[in-house]
Amino acid sequence: MNLALFRKTLRDARWLLIGVPLGVLLFDVAAIRVLIEGARDLEFLRQWLERPLVQLLVRTALGADFAGELTPTVLVTFAFVHPLFLALLYTLLLAMTSNALAGEIGRGTADLLLTLPLSRSTVYVTTSLAWALVAAGAAWLPLPGLWLGEQIFQPASRLEYHRLWPVALNLMALTLGVGGVAMAISGAVSRRGLAIGIVLAGLLLSDIVHFVAQFWAAVRPLRVVGVMHYYRPLPTVRAATPPWGDMAVLLGVGLAAWLAGWWHFRRRDIPAA
Repeated sequence: MNLALFRKTLRDARWLLIGVPLGVLLFDVAAIRVLIEGARDLEFLRQWLERPLVQLLVRTALGADFAGELTPTVLVTFAFVHPLFLALLYTLLLAMTSNALAGEIGRGTADLLLTLPLSRSTVYVTTSLAWALVAAGAAWLPLPGLWLGEQIFQPASRLEYHRLWPVALNLMALTLGVGGVAMAISGAVSRRGLAIGIVLAGLLLSDIVHFVAQFWAAVRPLRVVGVMHYYRPLPTVRAATPPWGDMAVLLGVGLAAWLAGWWHFRRRDIPAA
């Protein structure tokens, strides 16, 4: 662990560290407003959610159907899987992991960094600690955002946060798992764009498999390779307990990839600028 390098990693992402949390908070405040509007006609909303196509999309995104009581806490789970919200988190995560190693190599500054009295292990661990702390904290941003929205708009029914915090914990496992894979790739390639492209391609393929498996039985066994198979907010909210098994898979894969990346980065050749 090197404090100067830790600060540098955070400083390089300073604008994202300001913009992404602000964007998430604003998004969740807006989600409370949308929730208030939807609650005014629950019967219409219920009929709309009973449509087969809508049920398929809900099951794909949330991991379960909207069966039973439609409470505000159940409805607000959409905020945890909305594409805009996930895009903000992934942008922050991929920007930091790709810049930490592949970005330095691509810019030709890795030669200078690695000539300092720092081992490659120190560089890898220190930059990893920076993005891991940011990723873990970002996963909890929806909770203060939703609370702030409640204070502003004063909905008739309050959210049950004891049911929502396990979703944030599951999301933290997701961000750390994806981050571990992204860090390994960043240490293995020499261009930042390539590192980002590989991770995005993997996430896209994972989402495609997860979606197709909902209505194609032949693909259903492949759901286990998709990250969203281990991040299902709706069942988590209903159970009001963290999905420890799913979290263990996400963290286990992320840790295994991170360790493999550390082992490879210590031994690889760093190309000259």
